[in-house]
Amino acid sequence: MYLTFKKPSRLPLLSAGVAAMALLCLAPGVHAEESGAAFNAAQKKEIESMIQAYILDNPDVLLKSLQAGQAKEAQQRQLDAQTAISSNLEALTDANAPSIGNPDADVTIVEFFDYNCGYCKRALPDIQNILKADNNVRFVFREMPILGPTSRTASQWALAAHKQGKYFDYHVALMSYKGPKNEEVLAKIAKDTGLDVERLRKDAQSEAVQAEIERDVALARSIGISGTPAFIVGETLIPGYVGEDGLKQSIKDARADTGKDG
Repeated sequence: MYLTFKKPSRLPLLSAGVAAMALLCLAPGVHAEESGAAFNAAQKKEIESMIQAYILDNPDVLLKSLQAGQAKEAQQRQLDAQTAISSNLEALTDANAPSIGNPDADVTIVEFFDYNCGYCKRALPDIQNILKADNNVRFVFREMPILGPTSRTASQWALAAHKQGKYFDYHVALMSYKGPKNEEVLAKIAKDTGLDVERLRKDAQSEAVQAEIERDVALARSIGISGTPAFIVGETLIPGYVGEDGLKQSIKDARADTGKDG
């Protein structure tokens, strides 16, 4: 719809709804019909004044509009993420990926994390508690070292530990360590965990380990994950730290979605 005026010198008062329509007409990207009709400068100025007055008198209208727009964008992001998750589900839940829990679980949770991420560290006890309480879940760990070179190195050593069958033990030790994770520290933790340190050091530099990290990061990006931690519970993306109760609720929801909640 495009508004025109027969008498520009006598612009009638616009209702709030018409004012909103006028705002749309003036917004970038909204064009006149091919007839070439358009507001003149005086009309535009008067419409802008009326819209400004209306917004000042009704500030909640603008706030609600922004909130509605943000909610719609968030919903679309979640839909896009679910589509990407469905397309990559086999890769995300690969049986050969570092994981802990029941290999035949009815719910699989994938965590994208960084070893220097504070909230990822907070999530570890939540994961451990859920594993103790629920024997029908599986956690898959995906490396997303985005917080600097030491994050990348820690991921390399952790994936190398996976080759020796001690990924989760080493993962817990790394997450629990409070200081900087240089190679000396990584080697000491590896020794304390019962790993072959020299083999670990060599495997950490292998092309296979480097490629696995790149695949994990690419998976995260394809789903729209840009920060850590991020969880995929079933086929639903849960961005950020949600705590033990939040994860438990997401697991419950995933079971309900698949009819396995009873």
